Amino acid sequence: NCCGSAIAASNYLQSITDGSADINPRIQQFSDFQQSAVQELILPFGKRLSRADNRMRELPYAIYDSQEVMVTDIVNTGKASIKAGLAVLGGIQINTSPDTLDYFHPLRFDYFDGDGNLVENMLPYLR
Repeated sequence: NCCGSAIAASNYLQSITDGSADINPRIQQFSDFQQSAVQELILPFGKRLSRADNRMRELPYAIYDSQEVMVTDIVNTGKASIKAGLAVLGGIQINTSPDTLDYFHPLRFDYFDGDGNLVENMLPYLR
């Protein structure tokens, strides 16, 4: 299963799409900013998650894709400040029980030159 934050965001999204959400001004209060941000970032993926054969299997990929949009924006906004190059590694962290090793599922490994241009997708080197 996904982390508690992702599951809570998925449940929030499902309550919006199925019409059971209690929409009120308290939703707009950011007392738990991180959770609120995850909930907002996952909104565009509602149909994808509702159509998934296994919602919990699809959820980490939807969360990744929502964060990929942010990372791409950060790289594009800051590429004028890249000095010699930039490597971007992204993927899904798979946490396991305390007595088992955790895993990282890489989905992106790109190298950008000093001008912010994509030089190479290095993901195949990791496989």
